[in-house]
Amino acid sequence: MRRFLGIFLMIAAVALFAELSPFAQFETYIGAEFTGQYGGVLVVPTLSGPRTCNDVVAQETSSTDVIARFMASMIELDNYARIHPALAESWELKQNEDGSMEIVWHLRKGVKWSDGTPFTADDVVFTINDIYFNPDIPNDMQDLFADNWPVAEKIDDYTVKTTLKEAYRLAVRYIGGIPIFPKHLAEPYVKEGKFKEFWTVDAINKGEIVGLGPFIPVEYVPDQYVRFVKNPYYWKYDKEGKQLPYLDGIIFKIIPTLDAQRLAFENGEVDVYGPRGTEYAELKAMAREKGWIVGIGGPNFGTTFISFNWNAPDPVKRKWFRNDFFRRAVAYAIDKQSMIDTLYNGLAVEQWGPISQAATVYYDESVLRKYPYNLDLARTMLKLGGFKWDKNGQLLDSEGNPVKFIIMTNAGNQIREGMGNIITEALKKLGMDVTFAPIDFNTLVQKLVVNGDWESIIIGLTGSDEPQGGANVWRIKGSLHFWNYHPEVKDFVDPNDYYLPDWEKEIDRIFEENVKILDQQKVVDMFREFQRLVSEHIPLIYTTQQLYLYAYSNKLHNVEPTAFGGVWGWNQDCVWKEQ
Repeated sequence: MRRFLGIFLMIAAVALFAELSPFAQFETYIGAEFTGQYGGVLVVPTLSGPRTCNDVVAQETSSTDVIARFMASMIELDNYARIHPALAESWELKQNEDGSMEIVWHLRKGVKWSDGTPFTADDVVFTINDIYFNPDIPNDMQDLFADNWPVAEKIDDYTVKTTLKEAYRLAVRYIGGIPIFPKHLAEPYVKEGKFKEFWTVDAINKGEIVGLGPFIPVEYVPDQYVRFVKNPYYWKYDKEGKQLPYLDGIIFKIIPTLDAQRLAFENGEVDVYGPRGTEYAELKAMAREKGWIVGIGGPNFGTTFISFNWNAPDPVKRKWFRNDFFRRAVAYAIDKQSMIDTLYNGLAVEQWGPISQAATVYYDESVLRKYPYNLDLARTMLKLGGFKWDKNGQLLDSEGNPVKFIIMTNAGNQIREGMGNIITEALKKLGMDVTFAPIDFNTLVQKLVVNGDWESIIIGLTGSDEPQGGANVWRIKGSLHFWNYHPEVKDFVDPNDYYLPDWEKEIDRIFEENVKILDQQKVVDMFREFQRLVSEHIPLIYTTQQLYLYAYSNKLHNVEPTAFGGVWGWNQDCVWKEQ
């Protein structure tokens, strides 16, 4: 599959990159080895509807889950994070003597957008140069590449060369994984400086969504559902030469609580369900009678944590939240075992750092500072942080201000709500006046990333096998560096009261420099230091990770669940459903 230029240099580069990746690269696209039957609509539950259909704008899974159905990229990852060709059928990688790196992408011919327009190199060049690496359109992808942005050049209609000024160990995975936008539709929005207005959710019902993915969203009824139909021009064919996808469509049924989602699964209204630990044994016992496949895997990649807003509107609270000892006190007040026992029925593990145990190449428990549940140690941390108590047991800061704040999370997520109750009760025992307030998910995201109107939050992030994927969270100017946004990133941050400790600068350096290093062991060592720093200073105070649990109707076929790929998303075009 991979061809190489500049014989000697390329062989050296290939050898280095072969060592870098723990995962193989495949020569066949996902779907080429599958067989199946046409028909059926997959119905999946979701907690909320999308906020946008524009991948550059999207910051939450309610939006990215919709986008992942209709957008496509030059490469794809399977359920074990192995790279497969997709819109690019092959590529050649070269490292030049001046240190720059080139990748020549050979695009698949005959591919069409869902409106019938041919897909060409112009779409790829436009997407890379004019959208994702356009300084006027800040986005998460720019965080991943720091100051080493790729530049795309059209060689011919089906060949694109991307050049980086320095080596980048994840170049194939990240450049190849960029979702491609249709130039013929998106270019006017870029030229008019209003690209972030492209593909709002209203575009669904207006029939304006055009994609290269297997499904296209055609109907959105807020608070009810998003409906997708198959893309008539989708380019993939299965082992027997049948055009994919097999399904006629997908429906995202908006069900705002997990209790209601489970009921819908039991009633056959949805085809898949993500069980909570407390439900697993019961669902497993019912599986044969109900016609379900119910299973369990190892730790998930996603994380759940409590965090504090270092730029909270109240300057008094900012000082508390920026205090390492305050955060360590909160960490010692989190009874993780109680969470595992009561919220997960034992089907979870404690989490102490930013990398999941599932990311086996990078996870290193030996470097993590742990905070086992201990209220006496929590009180000691508060004293070290300058706090004291009044005669009634109310916690006061060094200036006599009572410690009082609000913890938010998204309503309907009973795991997070359960965590909030456990944490709140513990913090009250320390003399803190804490209000726990679950609110609507999209409203929560608005507060977190748009206006900064929050004090403390329990929320989670999707994870990955590759820590660099979190650059948008951990870089100082990252678009999701939400606990301590840089004043140049968010207007609500007061530049005269901006606090940036040295350890944050060191983490920023790790995320900037690791991608330039082609020695995998050095990269692993850098991320060991990253784990140590985060667990030492805990800007995000981690809680627990549920084991990967899944349940789906046995009418679904070609389903191979893993923690990385989920139940059906990684090969959505190959899933078929008995009628």
